[in-house]
Amino acid sequence: MSTDNRRETLLRLTAEGRRTVEEVTARRRREIALIVERLSAQQRLALMDALAAFNTAGAEPLAPSAATEPSPLGWE
Repeated sequence: MSTDNRRETLLRLTAEGRRTVEEVTARRRREIALIVERLSAQQRLALMDALAAFNTAGAEPLAPSAATEPSPLGWE
């Protein structure tokens, strides 16, 4: 429980939970890469522009640039 707000509860992944998240994320990235490979260069650029606009509109945090960076969602 948060010391600042009793309505908040701090959760942490177990080692097994972290491995599961990493495995699912890796699989999802491979599947997305296969889809993106089928797009033309022009379609890929359009996709990048659309995703950037989507992130901006939703005020999404940037993804970590390396596995060593903390998650922008607060995961440890």
